[in-house]
Amino acid sequence: MEYRPINEKIRDDKLLIIDENGTKLGVMNKMNAVNLAKERGYDLVLFVPAEKTGGVAIAKIVDYGKFTYEQKMKEKLSRKNQSVIKIKEVKVRPQISDHDLKWRANQAIDWLNDNAQIKFKIQAYGRIGYKPELIQETYDKFLALLGDTAKILNPIKKLTPVLYEATIVRNK
Repeated sequence: MEYRPINEKIRDDKLLIIDENGTKLGVMNKMNAVNLAKERGYDLVLFVPAEKTGGVAIAKIVDYGKFTYEQKMKEKLSRKNQSVIKIKEVKVRPQISDHDLKWRANQAIDWLNDNAQIKFKIQAYGRIGYKPELIQETYDKFLALLGDTAKILNPIKKLTPVLYEATIVRNK
């Protein structure tokens, strides 16, 4: 939640005032607006400073305690409804043995079942990097081991001269 100046802490002298019902009361100086808000039993809260409007700042007459409580509840609700995508990484070389590739594929299946995305990376150093058929063969073996539990989101792509990457998600 961002900080908003209230009452006497507002620096701007001229303010466009909006009352608690949303009605524009017009431009007032700060002291008259603060007195008006206190007479009504509310606080004067700065919403838009003069630097952002290029002229007169915008302030609103509200119950500051209630306003901050509602803002916190909105933030809490938005965090509650947000979905977090877990991304796991499997990094191999083209010369990987079949047993090791199978072990990594089983680990990837577990992660996919936990609704994580898999970044499958192949690092091909030296002369192996110039043999795309070996890289494609390793990629195809890995996909065959995953079977129908996985779906390719982004096919394998060369990122650098030695690094290839693909994104795999759970097949629903």
